[in-house]
Amino acid sequence: MLGAIIALVALAVLLPAITQDTKYHLFADQRSWLGVPRAADVLSNLAFVAVGLFGVITLLSPRRLSLRNATATSLWCVAAGFVLTGIGSAWYHLQPNDATLVWDRLPMTLVLAGVISAAIAERVGENIAIAALAALIVAGVVSVMYWRRSGNLTPYAVLQFGGIIALVALLALTRAGDDPFAWWWIVGLYCVAKVAELADQNVWQATSGILAGHTVKHLAAAAAGAAMFYPLRSR
Repeated sequence: MLGAIIALVALAVLLPAITQDTKYHLFADQRSWLGVPRAADVLSNLAFVAVGLFGVITLLSPRRLSLRNATATSLWCVAAGFVLTGIGSAWYHLQPNDATLVWDRLPMTLVLAGVISAAIAERVGENIAIAALAALIVAGVVSVMYWRRSGNLTPYAVLQFGGIIALVALLALTRAGDDPFAWWWIVGLYCVAKVAELADQNVWQATSGILAGHTVKHLAAAAAGAAMFYPLRSR
């Protein structure tokens, strides 16, 4: 864990600065529906809100699977992050620009922090999981605000991609034990979401304008969240 943290910090500091490509805001699907611009990308954020609420209901249920305290705390972070991501991302897609993108990216750091700390709680220990959760939340918020003030996207990119690589390494190097989560489904769906995001135009062209990659990203990422909470729904 210490090695992963040192590596991520070193990469964030040493890698060249990355600036936000202005073309990022030019999404393939520009269709409006009932007066909603970019309707597919806006309305698909309802999936995030639905998953977050599903997580809240699951965590509050007296019939849910018993969890370690650190795992439950991490999952509350994930549920809140999904609800806030749905709201922030919808706002961003209504008016795509760097200023609104902040409110899309900030809550996504909560989701990533909660997922990684839940894995640490199940595979390593509760004390380090709580410490990791706090550190990752702070790091995520700082990386987004640093990008907004400086224009340098590198720390945020390192946290997002390095965090998922660290999660995969953690899962590969530790025993499952009584871990209830379908981690490889979660990681796989997350990877599908990232590929779809990068292939926004390609998916749009491949489906003859039926669906764009960014909409697929939202749905795949929401499915990853559902896969996180689904195994906990009852004893």
